[in-house]
Amino acid sequence: MEKNLPEFLIEKIEKQYDVLSDEIINGLKEDKKTTFRVNRIKSNCLEIENVLKENNIKFSKPNFFEDGFIIEQNLESQIRNLKIYEDGKIYMQSLSSMMPVLVLEPKEKENILDMCSAPRRKN
Repeated sequence: MEKNLPEFLIEKIEKQYDVLSDEIINGLKEDKKTTFRVNRIKSNCLEIENVLKENNIKFSKPNFFEDGFIIEQNLESQIRNLKIYEDGKIYMQSLSSMMPVLVLEPKEKENILDMCSAPRRKN
């Protein structure tokens, strides 16, 4: 299902990004796959894979981040109803939001200030 974007937004994107505007607009209109990462403090990839398989949820893994999961259907509400979500064993997160962890390579007891974080729980 394609989403409608407000005309003012389309105009801003076309003005700002010119040649790339069609690609950006089409990307914004597409439904995105549900993605999340494993909270290693509370779980591991094997446990999460087993829960997904038990619930007949098809998934794949991004090739750049072993703790990331891509749900093949847009099933965000179904994922949010799983006990692994309720227990904080996984966090809903876009693939692009997983990238800073790889770049920063945080170490134990190191403090990192996330200036772009949404007002949600973090571990």
